[in-house]
Amino acid sequence: MRKQASADAGSEHDQVSLSDYIRADRDAIVDEFADFARSHLESAKQLPHEALRDLASELLKHIAEDMDSEQGESERSGKSRGDAPENSPSLTEDAKEHARDRLEANFSLIEIAAEYRALRASVLRRWRAAGVGDPATAVEEVVRFNEAIDQALTESITWYSERSQRSRELLSGMIAHDLRNPLGAIVMSAHYLLRGEALGDPGAMAASRIISSANIMEKMVGDLLDFAQVRMGGQLEIAPVHMSLREVCEDAVGELRALHPDRQIDLNADPSLDGYWDRARVRQVVSNLVGNALAHGAADTPVTITVAETDEWVRLDVHNIGEPIPAANHVDIFDPLRRLPDSSAHARTPRGGIGLGLFIVKQVADAHGGSVSVASARETGTTFTVRLPNPLSAAKQ
Repeated sequence: MRKQASADAGSEHDQVSLSDYIRADRDAIVDEFADFARSHLESAKQLPHEALRDLASELLKHIAEDMDSEQGESERSGKSRGDAPENSPSLTEDAKEHARDRLEANFSLIEIAAEYRALRASVLRRWRAAGVGDPATAVEEVVRFNEAIDQALTESITWYSERSQRSRELLSGMIAHDLRNPLGAIVMSAHYLLRGEALGDPGAMAASRIISSANIMEKMVGDLLDFAQVRMGGQLEIAPVHMSLREVCEDAVGELRALHPDRQIDLNADPSLDGYWDRARVRQVVSNLVGNALAHGAADTPVTITVAETDEWVRLDVHNIGEPIPAANHVDIFDPLRRLPDSSAHARTPRGGIGLGLFIVKQVADAHGGSVSVASARETGTTFTVRLPNPLSAAKQ
C-alpha cells in the first residue's frame, strides 16, 4: 500500500501517486506555470498574476479528481477526443472558463495550447524530479493525467473556436446590415443626378458607374447577411408565391445577357412551369449559377439553362464547358469556408462577388426542401442541378 501524499510530497522515502502529488504540490506547480506564461506568452503579460494562477489551480484540482475516478476503455478514448464531456463535468467547465477568460484577454489558440503544454510539462517534470512515483503504476498514471489534460485542451479549444467564429459572423452580419442604408442613399443620389440636365456625358457615365458598383456591393451585402444568418444557426427565410419559373429564368438571363453581350446564354424551359416558390430567391439561384458558369466556362462556348418537370419536382440544370471540378471537391464547393485548391478554376471568385454564390444556391434549395448537386468532367463539361419540390407538377400528370 502506497502512502498518501503529505505536505512534503517530495520526500524520497514516500511513494506518492501522481494525483496525490498534484494536490500536495499544486501551489508550486501553479507558480511555475504562471512564471512561464508571463515570460513566454505576450498576451499573458497583460493579465494579473492571480488570474493566471487561479484557473490553473482549479484545473489541476479537477484533473487530480478525474485521475482517481473509475473509467472504462471507451470513456478513456472518448475523453481525449472531447466526445464525453459528461464524464468529467467539473473539468469540462474549468476548460470552458479558461477559454472564456483567454478569449476576453485576446489570447490566440497557439497561446492557449502553449499554456496546457507548459502545465503538462511542469507537473510531469516536478513529479519525476521528486522521485516519489511507483514504477509499477507510473506509466498508467501518466496516461490518465495526459487523458485529462487532453480532454481539457480539447474542450477549451472547441469552445474558443466556436465563440470566435460566432463573434466574427455576428460582426459580419452587423456590418452588412449597417451598410445597406448608405448604399441605398448612394444609388438614389446617383439616379437623381442622372435625371438632372446639368450633367454632361462624362458626368452621366460616372453616375452610371456609381449605380453599377453600388448594385454589386448591395448584392455582396445581401450575401453576407444570408451567410451570417445561416452560420448563426438559422435558415434562409422564404416566402413562396404562385409564380412562373420560366418568367423568373427569363428575367435573370435577360439581365446577364445585358451584362455579358459577348457571351451566348441559351434558355430551354416550358412556358407552363408554374409552382409555389420564393420568386426573389429562385431568381437568385438562377443568377448565381449562370454567373458562375459565365465566370468559369470557356468564353467561346454557350451557357445552357434547362428547366424540366419530373414527377413532383422541377429540375433546373445550368451547363458550361470549361475546366472540370475535381470529384473530391463536389461537396466542398458549396462551403465558402472550405476553399478549393488554387489549381482549380472554380477556386477563383467571380468578378463582383465574394465567393458566396454557390453557398446561397444550396441554402435556397434546402429552404425549399430541395437539393443541389454538380457533375463535372472534361469531356462533357460542368452541370449544376437544382431540384425543387412542386406538387403542381404531380397534378398535371
